Amino acid sequence: MLLTLLFSLLGGVATALTYLGCRCLSLWWLLPLWVGYAVALSLVFLLGVILMIRLFPLGDPSPRRRQFSHGVVDLILPWLLLILGMRVTATGTDTLPTIPFLLVGNHRSAFDPLCTITALPGRNMVFVAKPSVLNIPVIGQVLRRLSFLSIDRENARNAVTTIKQAAHLVADVGLSVGIYPEGTRSKTEEMLPFHAGSFKIAKLAECPVAVVSIRYEKSRILPWGKRVHIHVVEVLDADAVAQHSTGEMAEMAKEAIEKDLKK
Repeated sequence: MLLTLLFSLLGGVATALTYLGCRCLSLWWLLPLWVGYAVALSLVFLLGVILMIRLFPLGDPSPRRRQFSHGVVDLILPWLLLILGMRVTATGTDTLPTIPFLLVGNHRSAFDPLCTITALPGRNMVFVAKPSVLNIPVIGQVLRRLSFLSIDRENARNAVTTIKQAAHLVADVGLSVGIYPEGTRSKTEEMLPFHAGSFKIAKLAECPVAVVSIRYEKSRILPWGKRVHIHVVEVLDADAVAQHSTGEMAEMAKEAIEKDLKK
C-alpha cells in the first residue's frame, strides 16, 4: 500500500510538470499520463530491486545483507500482490514463536509462499519449492539468493540434502522455513496426504512447527482478484516436536488444517 501511494504521488507530480511544460495537452490526457507515469515508475523500481538482489552473492551472505534483502521483499510483495488483485489477511500470528520455526500448511496455489511471506512480515521466511520454480528465469535466481531451496521428491538423495540444508537455515542462520507437506497442489478441495519427511526439518533443527491454513475467495471488487486468508491453526513447540515422530506430526498437522478449513 505504501509503495502504491508513493508511485501514485510521484506519477501525479510528473503529470503536473508535463502538463505545465506542454500547454498543448488537453485535460483529457491527465488521467492516462498519471497512470502511465505510475506504471513506469513501478516497473523501474521493480527492475532495480531485481537487479540489486541478483547482485547478492550466492551462499550465506552477511546477516546485515540478508536482513536488508528480506526487508526489501517485505516491502515490495504486498505492493505486487495488490497490483495482481490479491488482498492478504492473517489471523493467529500472535501465537507464532519468537524464534525461527518450520511452517507447514495446505498447498492451494503457486502464490501460497508469496502470500504467506506477506502475511508474516519481519519473519525472514524462505520456502522449499519444486526445482521448476527456482529454474524460472530471473525470478528463480532472485529466490535462490534469498535462500529458497529446491527439493526433488523423486530423488531421495536430493530430498535428504535439501532437508538438511533447510534445518541448517533454521538452526544456524536464523531463518524460518516453509514447506508444503502435500508436495504438490491438490486439483480438488480435498487435501493430499502429508509427506512425513517434511517434518524432519524440525527434528534436525530442534525448532517449533507452525501449522497454518490458507484459503482463497473471489474478490468482491475485482473479477480477477482474490481474497487470501492465512490462519495460524496451532504451534507445536520444541518439546512437542521432540516427543512425536515425523509421521505423528504429519497426521496432527493435516487433521488440524482440515478441521480449520471446514469452519
